[in-house]
Amino acid sequence: MPGNSLAAPCLRTLLTALLLFLAPCGFAQDMIERFGERPYTGRVDFKVAPPSGKPVTHYGRGSVLLERSAPGKAVLQLRGKVPDSTTQTELTIPGIYDDAGWRSEPDDVQMSIAADGRVSGGGVSDGRTFLFSGTFSPAEVRLEVRVTTAREEGGAPAGTTLTFDYRVKRETLEAQAGQDVEEGCRLVMRPIANFGGGMTMAQVPECD
Repeated sequence: MPGNSLAAPCLRTLLTALLLFLAPCGFAQDMIERFGERPYTGRVDFKVAPPSGKPVTHYGRGSVLLERSAPGKAVLQLRGKVPDSTTQTELTIPGIYDDAGWRSEPDDVQMSIAADGRVSGGGVSDGRTFLFSGTFSPAEVRLEVRVTTAREEGGAPAGTTLTFDYRVKRETLEAQAGQDVEEGCRLVMRPIANFGGGMTMAQVPECD
């Protein structure tokens, strides 16, 4: 009897320690399961605001995809295009994830997605000031990427602000099962540049 009375507290202590050890790993995996692996697709607004003059808005289609690239690593891919025009954007951001969320790899420009889906970040790179804000949920993403130029680029004067406003959604796993095409977007295999110069093949959304 004395041996059994001592074994129970020891067993409870061992189980508690094991659960505490496993919890962060499980939550980190859940981060990608909730927000990653399947693309969000839908509307992207392209807004151009010169330092003086009237802002112009173009309406397009695009996608957001957070995809695991290695254990503890995931790549965020942002794409958008205005139909029947050359206006488009493509941004691939390598990063790491853990129980606190996902964050881009160390660089002049930083972006993060908290475990609760809140997006934040920014920085300055090559004369451009970046600002990220928005929210992720399992069903939709609202993401704003704002870029302000310090010098003239492509005919736009210095001080011009470009805003990419993503309002994208995805269906449940049950509704999406067996579907490779959704709202003019499809998954295709493309080579993706890894951080450090390597290349890998990955599924990326391609929208009409």
